[in-house]
Amino acid sequence: MRDTGRTDSQYPAISGLNALIPGLGNQVNQPNNNWAPQLGFAWDPSKSGKTSIRGGIGLFYENAIWNNVLFDGPPREPSGAFLQFFGPCSAPGAPVTLQTANGAINTPGSALAVGVCGPAGATSFPLIGTALPSIIALQQAYVAGSPLNLSASNPAYAGQYLTGCGSTPATATNCFFGPGASMFNPDYKPPRSVQMNIGIQHEIRRGMVFSADFVRNVQTHYLLGVDLNHAGDINYFNLAGANAAISATNTSFGCPAGPAGVGCAINAGASMSDYAGNGLGSSVDMGGNSCMARLGYNCAFGGANPSAPPLNFLSPVGRSTYDGLQMKWTDNVKAPFRGATGLNFTVSYSLSSFQNTGGGVRADANVTAAAGDQDFIVPALNNANVNSYFGPSTLDRTHQISFGGYMDLKYGFQIGLMAHFYSPLSSTLTVPNTGTGAGEIFRTDFQGSGVTQDPLPGTHVGNFDRGISASNINSVISNYNATVAGQPTPAGNVLIQNGLMTAAQLAALGGVAPVLPLAPPDQVNLAWLRAMDTTIAWTYTIKERFTIKPSVGLFNVANFVNFDLPESMMSGLLSGGTGTINGTNYNGHFVNRVGVGTGVYTLGSPRQIEFSLKLTF
Repeated sequence: MRDTGRTDSQYPAISGLNALIPGLGNQVNQPNNNWAPQLGFAWDPSKSGKTSIRGGIGLFYENAIWNNVLFDGPPREPSGAFLQFFGPCSAPGAPVTLQTANGAINTPGSALAVGVCGPAGATSFPLIGTALPSIIALQQAYVAGSPLNLSASNPAYAGQYLTGCGSTPATATNCFFGPGASMFNPDYKPPRSVQMNIGIQHEIRRGMVFSADFVRNVQTHYLLGVDLNHAGDINYFNLAGANAAISATNTSFGCPAGPAGVGCAINAGASMSDYAGNGLGSSVDMGGNSCMARLGYNCAFGGANPSAPPLNFLSPVGRSTYDGLQMKWTDNVKAPFRGATGLNFTVSYSLSSFQNTGGGVRADANVTAAAGDQDFIVPALNNANVNSYFGPSTLDRTHQISFGGYMDLKYGFQIGLMAHFYSPLSSTLTVPNTGTGAGEIFRTDFQGSGVTQDPLPGTHVGNFDRGISASNINSVISNYNATVAGQPTPAGNVLIQNGLMTAAQLAALGGVAPVLPLAPPDQVNLAWLRAMDTTIAWTYTIKERFTIKPSVGLFNVANFVNFDLPESMMSGLLSGGTGTINGTNYNGHFVNRVGVGTGVYTLGSPRQIEFSLKLTF
């Protein structure tokens, strides 16, 4: 299996990245030897043609999702401009100065700026009809000042932002890795699965067939966003950088330098965010810049190369497993009773477990099933050991029951039925970022890997509704509040072990694990999905050349109330707010109720009726 043109392997090496971490800037690997062998068998033990015992095993490769390729290319191309967009206004009345080859346009106070963004101090943007002439003029000025030139420097090229790494602010204007987790790790490997199955199929009588299969799928190499510089990792602690950060902070509060002045700074109003902003944390606190380029010294937890910024790459390190017992019974009967000419009916049941490495999300995003979809990129929960939280995927459903079929009646009438009953998805109990500024590794990084907003200590991915539920979540949170909250995280313990701060000082600075709110007494669990659709149709044929077929379809005919589809479900962030797994009673659960969506494409939405007329000729 060779996936051509999907790895950006044609782009040259990026010397700036190789200077920071050898090999990181190499050309992306193009897999050319992905052999995919398959072996299977089928056996009829009775030689009657009614029973089949079958099994198989095979190695299968997934192609690279085009979105990943789309965003990997622009930072790799030294010349040209790709996927470049500008925002002319940062807010109403606040224009952004845009630079072109002919100079600046849309500068504050200019007619274009006022026309597009509104006058200084405006609280809303101009109406589109009023602003349109200025928008057109701005576009024309931008195009005229930015001529097409594929040999010109690409403003998104990653290599140009790494020239200042290792220098002080006086000489360095760059050391910033802008792409984030959008570039392929040069050691790219396509996701692959080993799929195994064994089962039996038996014809009970004419038209009635039963089958049961056990399926196991082990996937490896799916992509996770991993910081390959390990910014914030306690294994790369820099004592000199920590002392420099403490002294700089103390001095800013008029206190003595070094650990002796920490108490004075606390009394003067210092917080952990102040210390982290001066480098006591990681380069993540520098907005993605390196601490050396921003501050003139290394961060306390600067990473494998303390002179480099965070280097997030799409790395082929994810793993998942699926184990399922899948059963199906089908019956096809001619003239089952008077008035019916045919009946086809199927019932299926799946008992399964889908587990994976899991992934984190942005601090401002909900921890939903869709956000944890492994086919799209999610950031690793632990940069040092990506599989440390391995558990049920947030897209796992233990039980899935489906049944349906159709009945042909006399005079061209037909009745169809389709129903699904799925057990709840799962959610990851996640300690939310505190939102108090820099230094989050001292509050919500419980593994010491530099990743913040970790799962609740002692839990794993997908633990809610898989061992922890609404009935016992408060005992789990209470145990955390009694044993972990208010205590230093691994990063804080490093400071204590090196005599830089005490546990009491960390607590006074707000640099300890946060206390979490308890769930309400009537907290709800994630919900089952229930849907039943039916269709009634009539077919009339005129001289076997023209057929009319009016029908009416009722989707969710029983009007089941459904909650918690992957895109809108109770969040695993333990903030205690409505819509979270520790802040939602039945009434609050309606924020995650399935709505009408678009047409008939939202499974489980409120009852909808569809009328149709089909003409065939």
